[in-house]
Amino acid sequence: MTETLYRSCPTCEASCGLVLEVDRASKQVISIKGDPEDERSKGYVCAKSQAFRYVYEDPERLRQPVKKVDDQWQTISWEQALSEVGEKLGKLREQHGKDSIAMYYGNPNGHNFSSMVYTELFTQMLNTERFFSAGSVDQQPKNLSCELLYGNAWVFPIPDIQRTDFFVCMGGNPLVSQGSLMSAPNAEAQLKGIRERGGQVWTIDPRRTETAAIADQHLFIKPGTDAYLLFAWVNVLFEDNKVSLGRLENIVDGVDTVRDLAKAFTPENTADITGVPAAQLRDLINAFNQAESPVLYGRIGLCTQEFGTLASWLVDVVNLLQGRLDAPGGAMFPQAATELPPPAEPVQSEVGHGRFKTRVRGFPEYMGMMPASLMAEELAYQGDDKARALITVAGNPVLSVPNGEAIREAMQGLELIVALDFYINETTSLADYILPSTSQLEHSNYDFLFQTTAVRNFARYSPQIFEPDSDARHQYEIMTELVARINGMAADDLHAMMVEGLAAQIASSPKFTGLDAEKIKTATSEHSGPERLLDMMLRAGPHGDGFEQGEGWNLQKIKAAEHGVDFGPLQPRLPDLLQTPDKRLNIAPALITDDVERLTAAMQTANSGFRLIGRRHIRDMNSWLHNINQYVRGKNRCTLLVHPDDAESLGLSEGGHAIVSGAGRSATVEVEISDSMMPGVVSLPHGFGHRFSDTGQSTAREKSPGVSCNDLIDWTVLDVPSGTSVVNGAKIEVRAA
Repeated sequence: MTETLYRSCPTCEASCGLVLEVDRASKQVISIKGDPEDERSKGYVCAKSQAFRYVYEDPERLRQPVKKVDDQWQTISWEQALSEVGEKLGKLREQHGKDSIAMYYGNPNGHNFSSMVYTELFTQMLNTERFFSAGSVDQQPKNLSCELLYGNAWVFPIPDIQRTDFFVCMGGNPLVSQGSLMSAPNAEAQLKGIRERGGQVWTIDPRRTETAAIADQHLFIKPGTDAYLLFAWVNVLFEDNKVSLGRLENIVDGVDTVRDLAKAFTPENTADITGVPAAQLRDLINAFNQAESPVLYGRIGLCTQEFGTLASWLVDVVNLLQGRLDAPGGAMFPQAATELPPPAEPVQSEVGHGRFKTRVRGFPEYMGMMPASLMAEELAYQGDDKARALITVAGNPVLSVPNGEAIREAMQGLELIVALDFYINETTSLADYILPSTSQLEHSNYDFLFQTTAVRNFARYSPQIFEPDSDARHQYEIMTELVARINGMAADDLHAMMVEGLAAQIASSPKFTGLDAEKIKTATSEHSGPERLLDMMLRAGPHGDGFEQGEGWNLQKIKAAEHGVDFGPLQPRLPDLLQTPDKRLNIAPALITDDVERLTAAMQTANSGFRLIGRRHIRDMNSWLHNINQYVRGKNRCTLLVHPDDAESLGLSEGGHAIVSGAGRSATVEVEISDSMMPGVVSLPHGFGHRFSDTGQSTAREKSPGVSCNDLIDWTVLDVPSGTSVVNGAKIEVRAA
């Protein structure tokens, strides 16, 4: 019997609403379409909306644990897998210390509510300093700048794109990403809406992207030079007396320091560095100033460069200095329905930076993590406290991280590798055990992370579509079982600790005076597992029922709202949102401003030689979707985009091949000539490199191998404050094959 069910798409940040026609008895998806009644996406979907169905149906997706025996995969029971892995990891930890176990945490976890809420438990109980994640090949510069400015690394200013009249996009491509750190279904319609209101869209990027193609103006900029341009922008604001902090003026510190730092950068003396003529930059600044509600947005192109923290910070500084931070139409702060009320006493903690260092080169941690680019040398380190085991959680660092070949080589020297994944990919193929979780269709979900980056406040629950096999495990269950066994505990006790801890935290808030933890647990007892925690957060949140103390939302009501809940446009939240010790906004934190000296020193060589940038395609999601035949059909997408002038000087031809060299490695790649590229800049998409014969993804390996751009990137060059990989603006050499 066919049923109609509603849920959100779990593949990208947009979280578009879907209508599913399914046969639950046969566990078949009949169709997936856009939900016209969804409060946010209103029927829109992109090509990736089918991805989680195709992953579910993929015959090469693992459904049961496997163990490598004599270089062959052998299916084993869950009890055997968890027992053996827990015992081996426990012994290594007991004999060699907690840091003998390394971990890599991948991007797909952000799309899975239950995994996210159990991640802190998992990482705290492992307690390893050798913790690597996809974050340091992505957004960590923004985490750092936000932690220093606002006191919380996960409080991001998001463009209020639905009310702005002048949108400037730097290093982002919303038409393809659907709005990274700006979750907005149907980005094209959102941008066209600005123009329909009489506004303008400007893009600044080394490539004339799909977004730039529909913009009013596009400025080419040399990769990695965004901080120079933004400092020149700040300089002009002070020189022209255009600084206006608006209602935030009385809580902001550091303005004079920023003014002094910006004096060294002008549109004229940075023009040769950035490739943006001074007159063009001044035109942009003037147009921005004349708009009623402008906003500046910067994304991954700004984060994953040599001065990523400076560039990410300067985006917020520009918005703040022009009164566009926390203002309608500017950069505003979403309020998640699960946001917990503040504690009775403000938590005054130091910034999570530099509390320990990598073993090989002494690079400071950030957010309890080592830079992913240094993963290979840290795994290969042979000191007394060397790494002996690796756990990967829904990640593929061999393709996702610079120096991936060396990561594979270093992994082969470890005593034990355990992968929480349902694919045998370029990383997990080296594992001793692979522990596969259920897929998105087999568990419920809630748009937990992306409600915090949305351009409009919302809540959306997604029901479980199919009952998983009786011996299947959800990822949060696998994570909990592992750390329980490593620590000689019972998983049920850890689940109980999660409930007790959250209930006690909520009860301690002044918002719930007279409400104790027992009442909170009783009020939410109809739910279990992560959904009970979700019910607690929703009830305690800004729209919650206060645990039946009044009208408001709870999980049952959110579930009943099949098409999602719209909580309205973003609202001003400062200064209440600040979690800085003094509840003030210091826009010149030393950890960032100290890096200006490095920026200044690099001015002479900032754009020498050919530079490499990445790109993504609407049918790609990092390295996830290349084993889906429907997404790899058609012409080769792993091509080197080259400007016509560069192609002529190098002797390259359309459809021919070039040799790209960097970091001591070379790759031969098909050439695509396009004037969308800035001269002196070439582009390779990321997520490819499916060339290893031991993987279990035959479609990716045979139909879409491509090359890994990360193999060509100098992994020793990092954004110093945050430890983020420099995958945009990397120096490379190009010649004809």
